[in-house]
Amino acid sequence: MQKLLSVIIVSYNTMDLTIQALDSLLTEIKDSPLLKKSSEIFVVDNHSRDGSIRAIKEFFNRAKFRYYQLIVNKKNLGFARANNQALKQAKGQYILLLNSDTIVQKGAIETLVQTFIDHPDQLATASTQDSQEIVDYLGILSPTLINKDGSLQPQGGSHLSLCAIFNQMFFLDDLPVIGKFLPSTQQTGRNRQVNKKQLLDKQRNQTALIHRAWVSGAAMMIKKAVIERVGYLDKNIFMYGEDQEFCLRAKNHHFDIAIHPHAQVVHLGNASSSSKNAILGEFQTYLYIWRKHFPVYQQRILPWILRAGAFFRILIYSLTGNQRQATIYREALANIK
Repeated sequence: MQKLLSVIIVSYNTMDLTIQALDSLLTEIKDSPLLKKSSEIFVVDNHSRDGSIRAIKEFFNRAKFRYYQLIVNKKNLGFARANNQALKQAKGQYILLLNSDTIVQKGAIETLVQTFIDHPDQLATASTQDSQEIVDYLGILSPTLINKDGSLQPQGGSHLSLCAIFNQMFFLDDLPVIGKFLPSTQQTGRNRQVNKKQLLDKQRNQTALIHRAWVSGAAMMIKKAVIERVGYLDKNIFMYGEDQEFCLRAKNHHFDIAIHPHAQVVHLGNASSSSKNAILGEFQTYLYIWRKHFPVYQQRILPWILRAGAFFRILIYSLTGNQRQATIYREALANIK
């Protein structure tokens, strides 16, 4: 039986956070006339050893919610492969990938689904123009991510390009005045010097969807048609960057990708991993994406940009006394092939 919404949460040794995420999600579903009778939840556990399996089963029993499936893996398959296990079974017209370290705010999920419903496809223009002003083929929609303190958590970025990675690696996107006009693969750092609560207030006042070339897999709603056109997440990416690669394929099929300024989800971040894993994973994923999608001459240039950027960051972090970050970038540099 087809559902309106399928939600997929991957769990890995985050028992308390997973239960918190499920509790906020189920509250949203039960309070929504649109969702409460047409939603299903998948939890994919990547071989947790912290009692997650028992806690998840007990949670659903207490909640008396029967439209769920718990998939238990005998080893950690990574983020992409774990999500794919559920994606292959999901019956929802819309599918939400949701991190275990998130807290859904009231009305967020219903707002995303309703936005999809209100944006019918205009295939005649979608295949002939890609505009940041027109939403004619909405395929992927993310809520606004916020930090625990209520401030804005910038996410997503520009189209993947050598220029965008160069700007990111050398902090050019952080430069005053001109930085916001430069393409950057990651737009999570360019607002370091700005009050992020003011940024959130500014975003709340927007009425239009905020276009991005990619959005975070921490909370990403995907139209089922996108999966049918572009396939599943890339199983060769263990963790970090699978959202960028998936969005790249979606954009290549002219799907629009956006952030909703009013739907909000708290993202705690790095709950089942670390900043070190994120940096190392990001470097390796960029190299993989370029081998998969970009011409050979760019594949030869990218490692040099990453090497130069790593050297630059080692120098900056060493001079500022941040030896931990400097050590991480030394390791990332050593792993560039």
